[in-house]
Amino acid sequence: MVADASGDHSTAKLWALLGGIASLLSILTWLGASNAAELKNLLSESSPPGSPSASTPGIARPPVHLPGDSGGSGGSGDSGSSRGSGASDTSETPDAGQGSDDKPDPGPTTPPPDPTEEAFKARSPGDCLPLYDTGRGGDTRIAWNVNVPPAPVSCSDARALVRVTATDTTCPTGDGKSYWSYQSVTTGTTRTLCLSRIYHAYYCLLGRQSGDSISLGPMTAVACRREPVPVSYNQIMHITGVYRAPAGATAANCRQSAGDRTRYWAWLMDDGATLLCTTIYQGG
Repeated sequence: MVADASGDHSTAKLWALLGGIASLLSILTWLGASNAAELKNLLSESSPPGSPSASTPGIARPPVHLPGDSGGSGGSGDSGSSRGSGASDTSETPDAGQGSDDKPDPGPTTPPPDPTEEAFKARSPGDCLPLYDTGRGGDTRIAWNVNVPPAPVSCSDARALVRVTATDTTCPTGDGKSYWSYQSVTTGTTRTLCLSRIYHAYYCLLGRQSGDSISLGPMTAVACRREPVPVSYNQIMHITGVYRAPAGATAANCRQSAGDRTRYWAWLMDDGATLLCTTIYQGG
């Protein structure tokens, strides 16, 4: 009896094993796996129950941080703060952070105003100015009495010594004509005033006498008194009259009466339109 029971039990176990193998083969066939290795790979690719799938839209897999990880590789999109998050990170990424210290391009800058240039720009043709040559530049250049064009005055004012005839152009030349140019160190622009001398009777100018001839400093002006004059000159010429020049005008036209024996020196100014009569100043 014992032997028979043991044989039946073994037979039952064999049938149970065969049934389990058959069930396993059925499962493999249903899953598309032909052997145990493929079943293992299939199971390893499956996500645990309840865990988000990597392919599920809208769900991101959180980064895994390990001890000692600086975190620089885990923060996708946080490039502005990743630099310097770990003190031990001494590696240098090309172009990384190079723009952090760059200042924005301010664009073209407006040069500061040049007061002298502004004064030149403010003068217009027809303006009369209290401006004259001091004579300190000799006969090679004009040394104006001011550094900046002065404010205009009335052309009938005794202080008006030149008239602006044109600006920023080539100026005419001749006795009683000159110009004043200025190049701005700020803008590089050159400004020019074309000038014509205004003469007043009883004013004085500078002259240089050589024998019986006197050359005039036509743009000069000087106080009518005996005092040292600039080295290029040796006479003070006193204006006795400013007249409309008659045809063929000479110094004889400067006589104020038939019996006038005064020695006059005369010049034709304004392209021959004006007769300027002078004598050597004899005052104190």
